[in-house]
Amino acid sequence: MFGNGKNTLILKVLVVFMSIAMTTAGFSAGAGSARIIPTGTVSIIKDGQVVGQFSQEAPLPEGALLRCEDKCAVKLDDTYMVVDAGTEFSVTPAADSTGLYVKTGTVYYSINESSNPLQIDTPNGEATTGDLTMTDNELRGYVRVSGNETEIGVIGGGTMMMETASGEMAVTPGNAVTIATIGPETSGAAAAGTGGLTRNQKIALGAGTAAALAAGGFALTSSSGGGSGGGGGDDGSPAAP
Repeated sequence: MFGNGKNTLILKVLVVFMSIAMTTAGFSAGAGSARIIPTGTVSIIKDGQVVGQFSQEAPLPEGALLRCEDKCAVKLDDTYMVVDAGTEFSVTPAADSTGLYVKTGTVYYSINESSNPLQIDTPNGEATTGDLTMTDNELRGYVRVSGNETEIGVIGGGTMMMETASGEMAVTPGNAVTIATIGPETSGAAAAGTGGLTRNQKIALGAGTAAALAAGGFALTSSSGGGSGGGGGDDGSPAAP
């Protein structure tokens, strides 16, 4: 499910969509290139140590473990991502798929019917996106890793098939697949969450995301009252890209 802290979710979503809008032109990415756009500093992590940092738009260090010290965005040819502050992740584009590893924190994604499948890897297990049933131009979702649980959810825009070790299932707007590590030697299981957002919260998420993507990009800002999904705070509910 989308977690607890529903009372602050709408406020966080509104704040997210009221700040820095990055348009497609602003990404300045050429054909076939993957770019990363920081709003602060991005650290490159190797063996638990920071081995490099940058604070300007740059080619994506494909496959490298990165940590966004503030929010950042990743633009691929067919996929957009917004990464919460404190999130450690890597992205590896390939000809027929996009590898997304999330060690901790939250990554939001926007995909469409022409996007390559996301091969999602986390310390708690793996999953792969499948067929999409679109109700909008983009399907918007998130991957959130916290402790021994991974949530892979759909915020809006359609229904997504998701394949995990437990089989294939449909994830509808407002719901998520949860992969949990049961024990130190156990890979865990996945289940489709049936709860989550209320109808009014779904409407707020959908409207905000549509407004942010109308310019061809994402809005990035800090969350209010409790921190971002990967950067701390006691609110377990993700905001939106």
